[in-house]
Amino acid sequence: MQASKSSKWESYAFKQNGEAPTPLFGELRDAEPIPSHALGPFANPVQAISTLTQAPDAIAMQSILTVASVATQAIADVESLQGVVPLSCFFLTVAQSGERKSACDSLATSEIDRIDKERVRVFHREIREHEAEKLEFQKRRRRSTPSDFDVIETDHDKERADLPPEPPLFPAIRISDPTIEGLFRQLENGTPSVAVMTDEGGQFFGGHSMKRENALKTAAGFSKLWDGAPLSRSRASAEPVWLCGKRVSLHLMIQPGVAQHVVGDPTMKDQGLLSRVLIAWPNSKIGSRIICKDTAQREQQDQAQRHLERFNTRVGGLLQLEMPLHLGTRSELNPKHLKLSGEARVALEVFYNRVERASGAGGAFEYLSGFAAKVPEMAARLAGIQSVFADEEADEVSLRVMENGIAIMEWYLSEMLRITDTGRPDQNLCDAETIRCWLEGNWAEEFIDKRTLMKKGPGHLRDGNTLSQCIQKLEAHGWLVRGSGTQVIDGANSKTFWHVVRRAGAK
Repeated sequence: MQASKSSKWESYAFKQNGEAPTPLFGELRDAEPIPSHALGPFANPVQAISTLTQAPDAIAMQSILTVASVATQAIADVESLQGVVPLSCFFLTVAQSGERKSACDSLATSEIDRIDKERVRVFHREIREHEAEKLEFQKRRRRSTPSDFDVIETDHDKERADLPPEPPLFPAIRISDPTIEGLFRQLENGTPSVAVMTDEGGQFFGGHSMKRENALKTAAGFSKLWDGAPLSRSRASAEPVWLCGKRVSLHLMIQPGVAQHVVGDPTMKDQGLLSRVLIAWPNSKIGSRIICKDTAQREQQDQAQRHLERFNTRVGGLLQLEMPLHLGTRSELNPKHLKLSGEARVALEVFYNRVERASGAGGAFEYLSGFAAKVPEMAARLAGIQSVFADEEADEVSLRVMENGIAIMEWYLSEMLRITDTGRPDQNLCDAETIRCWLEGNWAEEFIDKRTLMKKGPGHLRDGNTLSQCIQKLEAHGWLVRGSGTQVIDGANSKTFWHVVRRAGAK
């Protein structure tokens, strides 16, 4: 028999008309367009990657800015309102599978990957040569008498007795899957300027580094690296290590479910790591990336390739420069100081005051005070990156470039505000929202049951336990209302079913 519209449905109609269902979590508003006008030398390569991949512009921007940060961070530090700071930047990109995050990352980092391959090949040869030199040194030590190691004086210098040969430094720039301990070891034994870049950021946040017992140490360690502060490590089984003059850029790409956890993670907030990260969560372009093999599109792609080649050439040139090191060290950076012009400092001070006023009680950034406090410094970093990328001999940041840095940070401020406004849904809520959207967009009937959802619903949510939890959440929020009696659904009688509540205007 068919379920009749009894008082149950009358109460439902009242709820639908007078009490709208409760959203499962805050709605993520549409992202603002990226500030292309302020990207300076990066505007063309960002557009190039977006053209070649048809990915959102913001993903391309994140990848290009990361590479630019890596290419310049060893060359200079930049003056900010509170002192001199590194050019290193941390980025976090949020996008679902299929948004071509990996494609953007691959195009942007191709020159870094090429250089790493060449350097690692040379490194393996140098390691073999080092082993031979070390063996020869040990043989020479056994054959020598004490007098052979007396101090030798010449007209030009003084030489001490033979020291064992030093091993070559590991030269790779890119680190794809680090723990904080592994990163520490690479900075101790490798090049002093590196980048942590991966399109599998979920493995980082869900892996060893961010387990409860390690999360505090990892967040604190990365915060120090962003600051450019010295790092120390003391172990009972090894000599203490003190690392100075290291630079690290960071870019992690994660999916929305992971992002909601990261944005709300109290450890990341308490340690200040989240306030040091520039986040982008662009609107999806899936479904609109149509290939049109016409002359105009081919010309756009050819031009994009040329822009990208010029970007890669510049990145390669900067990374091949000899790093400025402290005298007597092999891997302690001593970058030059990039000053702010008088006009640039005034512009940054005005920006600082504007952000500070909006960070107080009742202000737009009241709940982003940690991030907002670092926004002026980040504007200086981005301006410094543009200055050095355009000219490695630059000794100051101009007003025009500082205005670019400020405009970019205004975009990141609005993006952080937009993201944090959504709250922190757990995975069950995210799954329930997926079911709700499927029902709204793919199920035109008035009623639904669990059997039909398991047969036709979203493929990754068709197990019984997950569906039961989703249905429970949707009932609690008013998007499903349990029916009574029997209803024919998808050609079969069902005694346990729900009336589907849709938003106004949905089919």
